Amino acid sequence: MKVHQYCSFALKSETVSAGEISARLGMQPDEALVLGSRSAEHRLPRMHTWKVTHRGPGPVDDQIESVIGRLAPVRPGIRKLVDEGASAVLQVVRYFHHRDGGEEFGWHLSPAVLAFLTEAAAALDVDEYDLSE
Repeated sequence: MKVHQYCSFALKSETVSAGEISARLGMQPDEALVLGSRSAEHRLPRMHTWKVTHRGPGPVDDQIESVIGRLAPVRPGIRKLVDEGASAVLQVVRYFHHRDGGEEFGWHLSPAVLAFLTEAAAALDVDEYDLSE
């Protein structure tokens, strides 16, 4: 079975833009979303989002370590943003039976990653999709 996977760490806020998050952290994101709306009832996206992402081959736990390693110098700033109302999340996405995937199945979080997530008051969100027919 082939697995395609990636991870990202996101800061989300209804009031603080991705540009302001970048300025406060002194670090540019890999991806950013801007709060926008078509009408008062339908706001898309619903939050400003600042993301550091790792896509590509290799085990997802190595991808997570890479993302967290990049964020380590700005962890105090992340926590300050969370304390001011932003939300932080490490998202892991895996697609099983993907035509372009590798053979990496299991994954884990190291004590250093767990400590980072705890210190940053970040959630862990794991999405796994079975693409078999």
